[in-house]
Amino acid sequence: MKCVILAAGIGKRLRPHTAKTPKCLLPIGGKTLLERTIEAVLANGIREIAIVTGFEEAKIRSKVSRVFPRLQVTFLHNTRFRTTSNAYSLSLARNFARHSPFLLLDSDILFPSPLLDTLATAERKPNRIAVRVTGPHDSEEIRVRINRWDHILEIGKHIPLAETFGESVGIEMFSASASKVLFETLDRRVKKGPGKKEFYEASFQEMIDTGTRFWAMDISRFPVLEVDTPADLATAGKMISTIDHA
Repeated sequence: MKCVILAAGIGKRLRPHTAKTPKCLLPIGGKTLLERTIEAVLANGIREIAIVTGFEEAKIRSKVSRVFPRLQVTFLHNTRFRTTSNAYSLSLARNFARHSPFLLLDSDILFPSPLLDTLATAERKPNRIAVRVTGPHDSEEIRVRINRWDHILEIGKHIPLAETFGESVGIEMFSASASKVLFETLDRRVKKGPGKKEFYEASFQEMIDTGTRFWAMDISRFPVLEVDTPADLATAGKMISTIDHA
């Protein structure tokens, strides 16, 4: 199992906190989001990690080398980070992950380490998307619609709230075979379609439509937060004790 962490964005909604600092380097409870993410990955036995950078790349590299001096990390730089979306950033990891099972993480997610173990140990479910089912939901979420076997039928912001199973929180695992299909799909959409500007979930949807199965994994029992706004940052600070003891 490898891991790809997407950390290229500019974090516009978190300004002025992110005026000169990548969102993933914002401190929460004495550690940055990226530190917490890497620690969770390592705690689950994954040692091959790639980080896709963009905004303030040097600061991310410096932080990782200082905090994890013995960890060999592959850095992949999205030079077009101001004009592209996360699908393009993910496509840059093709040579690192396209023939391997891998874990995909957005770098702005606050979550406890045991969540990854739950995702990794699910039997007979090779392609897994972490979904928060309980709690409040709003129109900004990436939502999923499923069938009675927990197979995802649709994923995206367009799904009506009344039809949604829950929110995709930005944590996914892929088998080696699905990884190959994913990067083929991303590359095609980036080169000949809207891939440079879209979310990577658009490629997930194409894969679903052409026969790849994705399972929705309910992770509602874990505290999880996507940190997008100053209000989220304040909430994250209040959640740290719960996260650290989950």
